[in-house]
Order: sequence, then C-alpha cells, then structure tokens
Amino acid sequence: MKAVLLTQTGGSDKLVYQETPTPRLREGQVLVEIKAAPVNFIDTIIREGNMPPGMMPELPYISGVEASGIVADANGTGLKEGTKVAFLGPIGASTYAQFAAVDADKLIVLSESTDLKEAAVLPVNYFTAYHMLHNVARVEEDKFALVYAASGGVGTALIQLAKIAGVKVIAIERKQEKLASALELGADFAFASQGDWIDEVKQATGGRGVNYIFNPIAGDTIVQDFEMLAPLGHVVIFGLLGGMGETNLQAEAIKHFTKSPTVSYSEIYATYFNNYPLVEKSMKALYKLLDEEKIKPIYSTLPLEQASKAHDLIESGQVKGKMLLIP
Repeated sequence: MKAVLLTQTGGSDKLVYQETPTPRLREGQVLVEIKAAPVNFIDTIIREGNMPPGMMPELPYISGVEASGIVADANGTGLKEGTKVAFLGPIGASTYAQFAAVDADKLIVLSESTDLKEAAVLPVNYFTAYHMLHNVARVEEDKFALVYAASGGVGTALIQLAKIAGVKVIAIERKQEKLASALELGADFAFASQGDWIDEVKQATGGRGVNYIFNPIAGDTIVQDFEMLAPLGHVVIFGLLGGMGETNLQAEAIKHFTKSPTVSYSEIYATYFNNYPLVEKSMKALYKLLDEEKIKPIYSTLPLEQASKAHDLIESGQVKGKMLLIP
C-alpha cells in the first residue's frame, strides 16, 4: 500500500510518500480502507520531534489518529466488509495511508448515506467540542459561551454544537477578516482579539459576563478569562498554543473568589483510555446529528501524497476547519 512515512524528525519535507507493507491484523482487529485521513496539529508536533518525554513514537512512523473508510477485511469480528466506518485512535493509529488496522470495538459504524469526508471531520474536532460542552461544562440553554480560535477545527465545531444546545456564542478570532465566517456558522457575536474586545464581550452579555469559556491557548489568558467570566462560570482549557505562561492560577482565582469560578482541563485521550464508553456514546450522538444534517463539517482536501503541503498550511494558520488527506 501507499503511505506517508516519517523516518526522521524535522520539517514537512521529512514526510515521504512511499510503498509500505499493508498492516497485519491481530485478533479483534479489522482492516479499514481509508477514504479520508484528517491532519491534526499534533501531527506536526510529532513530525518535529517536540512531543513531551515518553510520548514520542518510535520511527519510522505513519502519522494520523482518526479517519473514515470502509471495512476491507472483517477478520472474523462480525463486521461486514464494505461497511462504512469512522474512528478515533491513539497516537500510532497510522491513518496517513491507504489502509489501517483498527480494533473492531473502536469503530463507529456509519449509515449507508453518510458522506465519508464529512464523517472524517468528527472524531477529534467534534468529539472534543461535544465532550467539553456536554460532559465537562454541561452547558445550559440561554447561557453565554466564548469560543477562542473560532475558525479552527474545534472552534467551528463548538459554534455549531453550542447553538444546537441553545447556547449563545461569542466567537473570538485574531484577524478581523475571519469574523464573518463565524457569524455565518451561527455565532451571535464575533470580535477580533484587538483593542477593547474584552469590553465588547462584557457589553454583549449585558455586563454579566460569559458562563463558559473554551480556551485552547492557555499561556496567561486565564487573567482575561476570569475578568470576562460570569459568577459560577466555567473555563475549559483544552490546549497550550500560548505555552505555560507565568500566571499564578491560584492567586488569580482568589482575586475572583466571589464568582466561585471553575477551571477544567480537557484532554480527549484521558477520556479515551479511561472511559471509552463515554467516547462511544458521544460519537454516536454526533453521527446522528450529522445524518440529521444538523451539523455541517467544514473541511478542505489534498491528495495523500501532498501531506507535507497540508502540514505547511496547518502550521501557517491557513486552514479553515479541517484538512483531509485523500488516499
């Protein structure tokens, strides 16, 4: 089969499209013919060799942790060959390829009518968003949610899913030109993170503040988050794009003690490895919404052999929604 191999860490030129053996199946695994393999930012971190100690996979390595496709070899698992499926896998799922070996009990069986490109967008981005909204923050109707990086993969998912849940959405983007797309997706307000945007957020909520903040940046942004937060509000941190920062979280929280703020950290693999039934339940709910056309995944595509270009686009912030590699 053809796959994109990483044999040494470095720039995007280290991703090499070449012939490699088709995976051998263990008991309980099926062979999935990949139809769409999403690119995630973690793929670029692995490629550069910048994973935390003990988390870097051994080389040679095939990137990718999620995909959609069809069952090519059911391997006695009870699944039918030709069935449409999608899955979220761990690091090492090796989806930048024509085929992948996947544990049968980690596959989500799709309906015959499901679009496999749209289906591929859901496992990481939409599960991350759904999990934070419903399992972590447990959002309520008519409350306000602030979404950072609103045009990104998780940001676009958060907007759509929050609106389905009856939540009012304030979208935040670095660039003014990206605000229109957030409003088109359903955001009630959209502000560029320049000038007096924090005051604009407060005004949009009638001075009360936002009830939920979904923050992939971290760094020192918790300071502004607490300032914008309503009493009994909840900040969910799900990324570290801004690094660790220098803020003393405890000291900052005490400044806003009368709000009784909640801060949670959401990392999907903590749930994946310790409560997969919750992942499965959430994923099935998402694919039901997809079949009902209540969500519309945002994505663009490139051929699998152009994985290096896909990484360049991701790293330069030029991708809206999800980038899919098509074998």
